[in-house]
Amino acid sequence: MNARTRTASAVRWAVTELSDVAARTDLDTWEDPVGRTRVWSRPDFRRATEELPPHRALQLVAFDHRGPRMFVPLLLTEHAGGLLFYDVPAMAGDERAFGDSARLGADEHPNVTATELEDARTAAYPSLAAGSYGSHHGILVHPAADAAERASLLEGLPTAVAEAAEELRCASHALLYLTPELLCATASPDSEYRTAVLGAESVLECSGDSWGDYLASLSTRRRSRVWRERRAYGESDVVSEIRTGPDALGEDLIEMRANLRIRHGMPPDRERSAAEFRSLARWCGDRVVVNRAWRDGTVVGFVVLLLDGDTVYARTAGFDYERLSSHHYCYFNLVYYDVLEWGLPRGIRRLELGLSAYPAKRTRGCGFEPRFGLFSFGPDNPLERVLRAQDTGERRRLVQECGSGMARTDLDVMEGTPWM
Repeated sequence: MNARTRTASAVRWAVTELSDVAARTDLDTWEDPVGRTRVWSRPDFRRATEELPPHRALQLVAFDHRGPRMFVPLLLTEHAGGLLFYDVPAMAGDERAFGDSARLGADEHPNVTATELEDARTAAYPSLAAGSYGSHHGILVHPAADAAERASLLEGLPTAVAEAAEELRCASHALLYLTPELLCATASPDSEYRTAVLGAESVLECSGDSWGDYLASLSTRRRSRVWRERRAYGESDVVSEIRTGPDALGEDLIEMRANLRIRHGMPPDRERSAAEFRSLARWCGDRVVVNRAWRDGTVVGFVVLLLDGDTVYARTAGFDYERLSSHHYCYFNLVYYDVLEWGLPRGIRRLELGLSAYPAKRTRGCGFEPRFGLFSFGPDNPLERVLRAQDTGERRRLVQECGSGMARTDLDVMEGTPWM
């Protein structure tokens, strides 16, 4: 399948199956177009996502006379029930995806009934999202592309996605989880898209090489809290162990992974969870890090991470909260403290921990960078009104919960409704 060619430029955009062009192209040296992380763009991770049922993974490719110049992952959702964070119609109006209506004034709530919202969502399928499974943009550009070419490709990307959606007969589409740099590169004042803040990536950085260096980087109050939580965990009956490599993923994690899907509004789909682990082990096994927590010989918590350079990226986590109390501090020890104590002596300097729980992450030293979405539902669509309110609530949440951990200028790159 080929998207139509824009003759005004030398670039041709085409939609292919994920493996078609990538199989003939050595992507190992390809780069993030704005010099950011590429863990979710790596060829091995793309191969892992290609094997995950039931989502159809496509790829938008930019060509010129030299061959492929840019690869952009596409996720096609043909009907409701897909991945919540990449199911474009389902994201609108669902605060599990983003938004905080409690922070809106009485006159800021959308004038949309539940029936109107449901009807609009139903009419918005099939839907297309440009993004990746890892809350990152996932775009790769040819390493020889200079700054001008990268800027030109990114400027043309929103139109290329819209044309791909039209060709695939999609009623809605979006570009998801854009960094501030990518939003600036792709946004246009006459764009058909509505921009919304989807949350903020939580980033924990430490320049030292030991657990003591991490503690020293915190304020006295935060240091005391972290030390108290670390001590309480060590004195509890919960123990944890970090394993690496493809064998670190096992069947003992599938049930909790399925329960996490339920918490995010998706079917448990244990087979999908098992398939996810098999794919990660097969393609990304040498970079897999898994931390498990046991209580009385039973796994009660886990986090799966991917290692790339000096950075560890949180992929997924799960906890048995019926067997854990708040006094165990299992989440913070498993996801933060264990990983830092293990990783800092091994050269790990950065943890990327996803979009949620901002006050808790700020207390433990995280900074934050907003992620944006560009949405297209068509003119006069109730989903547009819902999206506007979600954006306002999410912006206010980030300002209040992230505080000085996030630069206000990062939010200011988007023009939209007031957020204070």
